[in-house]
Amino acid sequence: MIPYCILVIEDDDDRAFMSELVETYERIIYSTVRKITANCWDVDEIYQITWVRLIDKISLLRGQSRDQRVNYLISTAHNTALNYLRDSKRPKESSYEDYMDASDFRNADNLPELRLMKEEELAQLSRVWSKLDERSKYILEGYYILEKPMDELAQELGIKPGSIRMALTRARKAAYCLLEKDQKMQK
Repeated sequence: MIPYCILVIEDDDDRAFMSELVETYERIIYSTVRKITANCWDVDEIYQITWVRLIDKISLLRGQSRDQRVNYLISTAHNTALNYLRDSKRPKESSYEDYMDASDFRNADNLPELRLMKEEELAQLSRVWSKLDERSKYILEGYYILEKPMDELAQELGIKPGSIRMALTRARKAAYCLLEKDQKMQK
């Protein structure tokens, strides 16, 4: 069965190409995903997400040989499954994660509830700040407090501009882990 995301492709040639790929390789995609998870709901969801991601790669897929294409499809299905399962295991409701990811909290001053949450979370963060490594402190302070653009932070750290997002993610994760440990110790 052709996924809906393929049927709505506007270009007729692209739609025909992707439909043919689905018919030819759907069993490979399904078996790759089933090797990672046996949950039938997850398998179907991952299968759909895989094809959505592959739509963006039509020109790449057209230029590949059969063997390259098969390997690319398997890798995409495998990585999509791992990412999906990793993301689904994250705690859904975490005030720390929400705070760390929300760049919009600066505009929350007019909402008393959000301001109180922010103050409480900043107090908790200040308790673990000294335990963070220097690089994480520098990145978090530069981005959230000094509001430096990512390009500027990347230049200061001597890394590629495309790598700064991952560095920021790692710094947030390090802070989040310390906050969780601190919270467990407080109980």
